[in-house]
Amino acid sequence: MIVSENQAKLQFTLQKIAIAWGFCLVVTSINRVAIVELGIPAMLISFIIGVYTLFGPLQPVIGQLAERYPILGFRRTPYLLLGALIGGVTFPFFPSVLVEMQAGDTTATLLCVFLFCCFGLAIAMQANTFLDLVKDTTSEEARSRVTTATWTAQALAMAFWAWVFALFMQQYSLEQMQFLYCLSPLVMVGLTLLGVIKLETPLTKEQRAERERSPSPPLSLIAPMQASMNVLGYSRHARLFFIFIIFSLLSVFLQDILQEIWAGDLFAMSAGESTVFQRIYNGMQTVGMAAMGIFVAVRAKKRRAALAAGEDPGPTLPMAEGKPLLLFGGVLSAASFLLLAYAAHAQNLALFHTFYVCSAFSLGLFVFPAISFMADMTAPGQESRYLGLWSLAQVIGLFLSFTVSGTLYSALVESGLLTANLGFALIFVLQALMVALCCVCVQSVTVAGLKAEARGA
Repeated sequence: MIVSENQAKLQFTLQKIAIAWGFCLVVTSINRVAIVELGIPAMLISFIIGVYTLFGPLQPVIGQLAERYPILGFRRTPYLLLGALIGGVTFPFFPSVLVEMQAGDTTATLLCVFLFCCFGLAIAMQANTFLDLVKDTTSEEARSRVTTATWTAQALAMAFWAWVFALFMQQYSLEQMQFLYCLSPLVMVGLTLLGVIKLETPLTKEQRAERERSPSPPLSLIAPMQASMNVLGYSRHARLFFIFIIFSLLSVFLQDILQEIWAGDLFAMSAGESTVFQRIYNGMQTVGMAAMGIFVAVRAKKRRAALAAGEDPGPTLPMAEGKPLLLFGGVLSAASFLLLAYAAHAQNLALFHTFYVCSAFSLGLFVFPAISFMADMTAPGQESRYLGLWSLAQVIGLFLSFTVSGTLYSALVESGLLTANLGFALIFVLQALMVALCCVCVQSVTVAGLKAEARGA
């Protein structure tokens, strides 16, 4: 059933706001409490948090399961709700588990890993299922607008939830933390329920019977991944773009685990005060992406004119046009990171706030063309193979963004090798270098080159 665009935007936005609650707790609260308040090594915590990203490759398999095994005739709704429930019920266990980890309990450490495995499974259950439901319930014309609106809402919701968490827990206390985390199942399941109710039309008895009679292709995770990885063997353009995606995510998300840490180490901020950086980051990055989107929309008038004349308008943001935009955002991002390095070294909070606003806005300019490139970097008839490769690169980049950030902090600051201001200054310099590497990698990559290598193979 196709629903109105406004209804789709509202209900799918509610689903994304529910997911944002869980993400925000992970990167604004669990990391801060574990590392700053409880003194658990950052390398250990960042690795455990990163475990949830490794469930990304399961997303298409779960999407196939949802398609093959509807529940009461519904192919999407039960899996979305189950994902929200699994994700929500993990959080009430975290406060006591972290306290036991502080005491050196190995069992608690293993339980913490298990909880993040559950969270990763919950996210994997909702990812492809969400996109499939968007496809089922929106018209082709409205689909891109609905998707863009919901992802924008998720970023803004991260900033909003960070503000809410600050109200609930200005100063760390186990009791306040436990109360906040116990709200997770109610918030995540409640919002998801509002987001799916009366949205999906169940299959009729006849449709279910027909599906049961039809043979189903075997489920496989390894074979599609191997097919995607084979591309790296014969395509230089694919290898460079693969590296580009990994380091793009590293440069953008390396700071996620560290925001609340530098707030405490550099500026002696409390648990509630430290959430300000998550609010700045998500809010200003969304503004940067919106600004780039408006600019691209204005430039797209020529392509609409070509379409009206019966000509092929090409992609929304051709790579030839996108590269200068990405380079512009990359240069601004690298410069902002270098300025942040100076502000961190000087421990000047006013300068740090100013440069952090510039950094988040610049990253928004950088991320918009980077995302658009992935949709176009495919070869005809092999779209799933290439999109699977870019998804794998995202998993690797996200996992490394967590683990590398914690490792750097442990190696530079917790070890006593450098003071906190020097350690964070060096980390920001490394982020600037990563952005520069991204810009260098993508300059020689073209869609035509990728397609030519695919034909040759």
